[in-house]
Amino acid sequence: MILLLFVMQLFAPTKAAPAKAPSREAERLAAEAVRATEPPAAALEKARRALALTTEFDPTDFVATGRKGEVVEDEYVAARNEYRRHRAGLYDAVGQCLARLGRHVEARRYLGRAVLLDSTSERVTRLARELLSEGRTRSAIDRVVGQAATGSLSPVAVGVLEEAADAAGLPSAQVEIDRGRLAAVPGVETRDASLKVPGGVRLSTGGPLRVEDGLTLFYMADASCRTCSSDLESLRRALPAGTRVVVVPPAPDQDYALRQVLSLYHYEWPVLVGKGAAEALAAKPVSALVVGRGGWIGARVKAPFGESLSAVVRLLARDDVKEAIPRPAWNGRPADRTADPPPAPLLPEGLAPGEDPAVPAAFTAAVDAFRAGQALEALRFLESLENKGDGWLLPPEGRYNRALCLAALGEREAARKSLLRIGDSRFQDAVDRALERVGSR
Repeated sequence: MILLLFVMQLFAPTKAAPAKAPSREAERLAAEAVRATEPPAAALEKARRALALTTEFDPTDFVATGRKGEVVEDEYVAARNEYRRHRAGLYDAVGQCLARLGRHVEARRYLGRAVLLDSTSERVTRLARELLSEGRTRSAIDRVVGQAATGSLSPVAVGVLEEAADAAGLPSAQVEIDRGRLAAVPGVETRDASLKVPGGVRLSTGGPLRVEDGLTLFYMADASCRTCSSDLESLRRALPAGTRVVVVPPAPDQDYALRQVLSLYHYEWPVLVGKGAAEALAAKPVSALVVGRGGWIGARVKAPFGESLSAVVRLLARDDVKEAIPRPAWNGRPADRTADPPPAPLLPEGLAPGEDPAVPAAFTAAVDAFRAGQALEALRFLESLENKGDGWLLPPEGRYNRALCLAALGEREAARKSLLRIGDSRFQDAVDRALERVGSR
């Protein structure tokens, strides 16, 4: 980022007394809009007015200036971060008002920007609900699961997740949470196919293998059992008292060394015996497989065991969703976890695309005109597209594209000032780079 010194020609050396009045007024209007005390259309209009009030980023509204009205780089970054938090609330208000009107696609675009600028659990849940309303169940699930990875879920978020899981025909909502949390644990491989054990497999105690209740840890030994003693001791230290442990030889006729170690060190854990036991668990030696949710989720951890194994056990012991697995709406098929494609990057020409893959004709025409060197024509198409207000091209990207057109027309100073006033773009780094190019002579 360039070192930004905002001098008198851009920001006045002495600001008017209520320097933060525009942001305060915008936040007041947004708060009134989301209270739903007025008709939905009037509330949306008020939220849009709030968003428009602070479209232009003025760093001196969000940080103290120096003696000459200057803002140095660190203070500028702090001001922009504060501005982004402020703008997140305004985008969120517009999104909520659009959702009340049933305009879910538009609502999702504004709520998505709010989450990008300042993510909170409530905003993420609202975004997930709009994604679900669009029929984008996988994206809705991923948003809620992303919250669970860092903490607990609110009852509202759990409700959205359950609704999305049923719409997608998944066997479990809790398993989706488990997978998200386990993905953050180093060295863990997740499996979530229902555990199916051959009929002849049983425990060395004579009883059948049951995984319906609580957690079961399967220790997969190798034929030589060279590390069995140290592995089993690590398991004893890593696992909470009362954790069910079953030891598994690589084959039914290769359990002699394993049984010797169990007897020598007085481990009372049963051995899994019978043909096909190791194959059914699909885990290679030497590792531990922690199975929960009645066999619907498993996590494999390679030896040596330590904090990763303890973390897996802790995570799978948590219950966020009260459900019977499989859920009644399960479609009987493996879960489809194909994620939506990532947001489109900048175009080769530097123009910023909109919020969705489907590109409006006006944007295509603008890009064609820009490529052909007809920047004024491109500018007209871009302005018409932004003025629609449907959120496909949100204000910061619209201003950025217009600045590029102005620069192409030779109006470098106007382009520079426009770029300086952008602080809430999803292409903020590109805005800064464009500012460097436009500002250089």
